[in-house]
Amino acid sequence: MRFKTAVALVLLGLLTLLAGIGQKTFWAPPETITATAPAGTAAPLTVFDEKLRTLHPGTVKINVKGEGSFMLAAGRPDDVDAWVAKTAHNTVAGVSDDGTSLQLVHTDGEATAPSPAGSDLWVTTENASGEMNYSWNAPADGDWSLLLAADGTKPAPSSITMTFPNDTSTPWAIPFMVLGGLLIIAGVALMVLKPKSGSRGPGASGGDGGGTLFARRAQAKAEARRTSRDSQDSTAGTTQPAAPGQAAPETTAPEKTTPENTAPEKTAPGKTSPATTSAGQAKRAGGMARRSGVVVALLTAAAVTGTSVAAQASQTPAPSPSAPAASAPAASAPGSTAPASGDATPGDSAADQAGDAPVLLDAQFRRVLEQVAGVVDAGDAAKDAAKLAPRVAKSELEVRTQNYKIRSQVGSYEARMPVRSTKLLTTVVTNKRSWPRSVMAVTQGDGNVVPQLLTLSQASPRENYKLINTTPLQPGATFPAIGRDGTETLAPADKSGLLYSGEEALAGLGDRLTTADSAFKDKLVEGQSSPYIADTLAYQADVVASGVNGTFAFTHNVSPGSTVVFRTADGGALVLGRLNFAFDGTPKAAGDKLAIGDDAAALAGGKETSTGMVLNFAESVAVYVPPAGSTDPMKLVAATRGLVGAAFK
Repeated sequence: MRFKTAVALVLLGLLTLLAGIGQKTFWAPPETITATAPAGTAAPLTVFDEKLRTLHPGTVKINVKGEGSFMLAAGRPDDVDAWVAKTAHNTVAGVSDDGTSLQLVHTDGEATAPSPAGSDLWVTTENASGEMNYSWNAPADGDWSLLLAADGTKPAPSSITMTFPNDTSTPWAIPFMVLGGLLIIAGVALMVLKPKSGSRGPGASGGDGGGTLFARRAQAKAEARRTSRDSQDSTAGTTQPAAPGQAAPETTAPEKTTPENTAPEKTAPGKTSPATTSAGQAKRAGGMARRSGVVVALLTAAAVTGTSVAAQASQTPAPSPSAPAASAPAASAPGSTAPASGDATPGDSAADQAGDAPVLLDAQFRRVLEQVAGVVDAGDAAKDAAKLAPRVAKSELEVRTQNYKIRSQVGSYEARMPVRSTKLLTTVVTNKRSWPRSVMAVTQGDGNVVPQLLTLSQASPRENYKLINTTPLQPGATFPAIGRDGTETLAPADKSGLLYSGEEALAGLGDRLTTADSAFKDKLVEGQSSPYIADTLAYQADVVASGVNGTFAFTHNVSPGSTVVFRTADGGALVLGRLNFAFDGTPKAAGDKLAIGDDAAALAGGKETSTGMVLNFAESVAVYVPPAGSTDPMKLVAATRGLVGAAFK
């Protein structure tokens, strides 16, 4: 029995040791897993689902081969989906169960799209010709998707291979090797070391009352149990179990009280019933030991098999948890369709996943600002408004266009303050993911006497940010604190948490600039060193006083669609927008004439009129609105104006 147990331990140790060594060698998982995209339906765009990047820890490698030039751009999932819109595209949605194939889902739609190159939505862009090797790393926290395209009209490259880092850890390898070694040592020790033999009882033969140490112990324990039961049924006589190495002692039945009582016959140790019983129990114990050995072997085999399966499983990536991957086959059949990438189940849209992420990262904002400044600088230098079109719009485009026209005829007319991207003092970025999107920068570069507020807007996903307002900070004014990691933008009429809504604030400023005794006189103030309001009221009063032969009227009205509201750190808001300043003059009597300056004459086509005239100015302003419950007044933070129109009646 000792020999069999020792052999079982050695075998068990060898199998366990083999399992540990196997996990480090021939069962060791590969360091990487490579999956290839199957042939699918051609499309101008290919989207890489954001969940592929985090399918395995580490950097994902992408190899793309195609004809001609193509690009791979990284952006937020909702930005990628918004740019793709209704264009036909393929989506790399996941990995097949065996880890060798990428799951490709085709979505029907428009056959072509504009080129995605140069879009402000992309955080990074890689360009290649023929072949590209790309390392997919997250540029910031959150989810990121990729967009692959040629020029929007040609099919996107279809030869795509993704290599994922694999989990090569084998936590059970060392424990298995240590345990296997210990089991082998225990088995060898059991075979080499023999137990000390004890003395045998009188009359015991080598094969009858002896046997192995384990058998004799089992025999003694069985005898003890039997005699214990007998003692409970009798009032005399006791039975002592045999000591290890001795035969069971003689047992004497108690005398009966009947007349026929005779002395009982003593039973020889080698022929007693207890000996026979103990031998049977020993035989059964041997059978149980053999069965235990079989169970141990089966458990060991199961452990080794499980180790092999675990090692193999670590080589096979799980399918992508993305919704398209769960329902899509390993490769879509030609012509098959799936929901557009922009469609999502309620509560699981790409915009929801982006959460409150700012619409621009710092690197994106700086790149956009540099391009805007470059375009404006080129337009200013050439006095050519056509050069402004790619990056300037709305009020700022109108003001600079008219400024160029006036300066072409009046050399002394002051140019607009230059737009600089250098010396970036702060940025304000919305975390509102829908369009239009608004951001703002405060810069003070060359030619900027005071810091300048630059308001930019992106009208739609496929349009880039454009400069819509430039407003110099009023001397002595304090720019309110606004979080740089993304802030809320409010609708112009939204008054939530504010003393006044954006519309009310600008309307109050307009009334304040029109009437000296405005109801907002004490509700909207300006710094003593930056009296824009006071200067405007004084200018209007002087025109009325000096224009004896004319009747004059002034209005300052909010320009529709120009208001942008950013939430400040204290719960208030910074409101930016445009006021349309109209200067209307009419002669008092027939024959009276009104004269205008050279700047207005360049736009009106003359300097005098007997019918009347109208001058229009664009006022770019910024007002701070305190939070609700505050007793502080609103404050004018920045303001300027530019002549945009002059005409005779």
